[in-house]
Amino acid sequence: MLVEKTIDLQNSQFPWLRFEQEFPVELEDSFYWLFSNLEIHRFSFEYDPNQTSTQTLYIWLPLNEWSVREQENLVQSLISLAKTFDYTLPPCKWIQVKDEDWSLSWKKNWKPDPVGKSILILPAWLDVPEKFSERKIIRLDPGSAFGTGSHPSTRLCIEAMDNNPPVGLAIADIGCGSGILSLTALKLGAKSTFSVDTDSLAISATKTNSALNDISENLLNVFLGSIEKVEANMPRKKIDLVLCNILAPVIKLIGPGFEKIIGQKGKVILSGLLVEQIEELKEFFLPLGWKILEIKIKDQWALMVLTLGSP
Repeated sequence: MLVEKTIDLQNSQFPWLRFEQEFPVELEDSFYWLFSNLEIHRFSFEYDPNQTSTQTLYIWLPLNEWSVREQENLVQSLISLAKTFDYTLPPCKWIQVKDEDWSLSWKKNWKPDPVGKSILILPAWLDVPEKFSERKIIRLDPGSAFGTGSHPSTRLCIEAMDNNPPVGLAIADIGCGSGILSLTALKLGAKSTFSVDTDSLAISATKTNSALNDISENLLNVFLGSIEKVEANMPRKKIDLVLCNILAPVIKLIGPGFEKIIGQKGKVILSGLLVEQIEELKEFFLPLGWKILEIKIKDQWALMVLTLGSP
């Protein structure tokens, strides 16, 4: 049975349902997509840097608006989505709770998160721990709209820049989300970023996080749209490094446009790819004249580095 018990819809003392589900970290981005389609906005992910394989999902739902059948449908949607990635979810929990400020309660689960050799992703409301004081700090307050940097595809991108800092480069961040990759690039010495996303909430989140990190607007340029917005606003010398951490089907849609914005000897970092999609992306980009410089893998996710020039 998907739902543990029938909920008393008349119990006004406990007007909220809190749904809890442990899940593999690889599903985070897909869950965001699902909740957007279902118009579920009160949710958060608990991520423990010491436990890198799983996270815990929390959803807060008004008790009088969610019947048992609707609860079961939600759980089944999560199970079905997980199955597309060959995952099986453990049993979930439904808990009746009193009025609580869900937008604050999820914050207690966020912890400082070191990534790579020199980056620390830090919740905006926390102080820098002494043991991480030498790292470059990326302050984030993503609310419930975007990720915290815990997804393997995001970490692959951060680690790639950490290992080869983009000092003095002009960056395009396609599908910027919370702005975490743009902020990382700037903290690692990039000259400027041109950050785009088709979601207006992403634009707001990127601007908010840019302000939290004291980044000026002329360094982090944010536009609603896709690659065409980069082309319209980029400097005449073109882009040195493209960051594209989105799903493979979208990469293939916009991939032919990379050549229009990339400068001589520029590189494209593709992430958001499943390992089994590596060959598919190779077959797509090689006929377009791109060379594969590097492939990195983390769990079931892959990163690919491309260039039009010689390696």
